[in-house]
Amino acid sequence: MKKLALVFGIILASVFSINAQNAASAPKSDKVVSNLTTACQLTPDQVNKVKPIVDSFLKTKAENKQKYANDEDGLKAADKANKENFKTQISAVLSADQKEKFKEYLQEQKEKKAANKE
Repeated sequence: MKKLALVFGIILASVFSINAQNAASAPKSDKVVSNLTTACQLTPDQVNKVKPIVDSFLKTKAENKQKYANDEDGLKAADKANKENFKTQISAVLSADQKEKFKEYLQEQKEKKAANKE
């Protein structure tokens, strides 16, 4: 009986930790989609297409961070490839006008990141 309770406790703890990890990435994903929606004036249909792209981008970024924890150059290369893939996928969903707004949005984000480093 004690073994059964112990096994059940371990399973319950692992379920909660997995759920917590998924919940932690969801707000960031929602924030990015919201920012893109505002910046590029996405339609509801485009939002539905962009959401999985953003989720995939953030998931891959987190995986790269773990995979290349001790290899800074490898991490930079993997993140660069991930970002290029992200840009390509997003651009396929956007109109020509929205693509320009997307480029402006990326430039603003780059400037904010540089300002935060200083």
